[in-house]
Amino acid sequence: MSAPETFFHIGYARAASTFLQKTVFPALTGLQYIPRNNFRVREREKRRFKADKILMSREAGEFIFDRVERVHEIFGSRIIISLRRHDVLAASTYRLYVKNGQTFRFEQFLDLENNNGVRKLEDFTYMRLFEHVEKVTGQKPIVLIFEDYIADPDFYIDTLCTALDCGVDKSKLSHRAVHKSYSDKQLRLRRQMSEKYLSPTESHARLTGIGIDDYTFGRRMKEKIMVRVSGLLMRLIRFAPDSWLNQEPLINQAHADAVREYFAEDWKAAYAYVEHQSEALGVTRRKPAPY
Repeated sequence: MSAPETFFHIGYARAASTFLQKTVFPALTGLQYIPRNNFRVREREKRRFKADKILMSREAGEFIFDRVERVHEIFGSRIIISLRRHDVLAASTYRLYVKNGQTFRFEQFLDLENNNGVRKLEDFTYMRLFEHVEKVTGQKPIVLIFEDYIADPDFYIDTLCTALDCGVDKSKLSHRAVHKSYSDKQLRLRRQMSEKYLSPTESHARLTGIGIDDYTFGRRMKEKIMVRVSGLLMRLIRFAPDSWLNQEPLINQAHADAVREYFAEDWKAAYAYVEHQSEALGVTRRKPAPY
């Protein structure tokens, strides 16, 4: 029996990966989709292959470049990448850090001036990722942009199905959000509470390894405990009075605008990449590209 053709979705965290994994991929026909539950990028996962065409998915976040290499080494898969506009992705990812108890500010998440942020600028450069995929695998990645789904869902789904040469059961597709975002109030209060045990400076240093020499076992345990109880805390915080909030916004809008401007050329290039992809696939937009 010949080896199956495999595809692997490696999405940025907070770039609609869960939506694809729970709503879109299970609705595809003519292939075997292996759900992300209990799935790891390991050789032994090949035992689960039961069809001629296999689709797998695990978002990678900050380890997305390493994940490309690992997936190619084990599975030799064609890579699928899901994206969102840089400032939207950065803000959404930052919100996740806050939910998990981190207290550094958005400006410390992506540092546009010195690149000493929790996440590095090069890791958010999409064209760099595309080039890395092409170099490692010898194939162009299949690129999906979530803004396309919002503006023109048929184009988005047609692109995926044509690239994978598969069908889709549209009765199984749902346009409802898979994860509802926590409110600004919940996240602002979460950050305020977290600052009682972890300062923004310590939070930033903990994740960047810059200037922290006394991060004790006790502090590490506190942080782990706070991450584990995040879900419960976020539910309880909903009922807190607004008077508990300080005046600081969760996201500095000026910095978000600066992030969008910083990556503007990369965003245009990513869309040009998708336009060339759609031409090669013979897929036509119903509505103008939303950039």
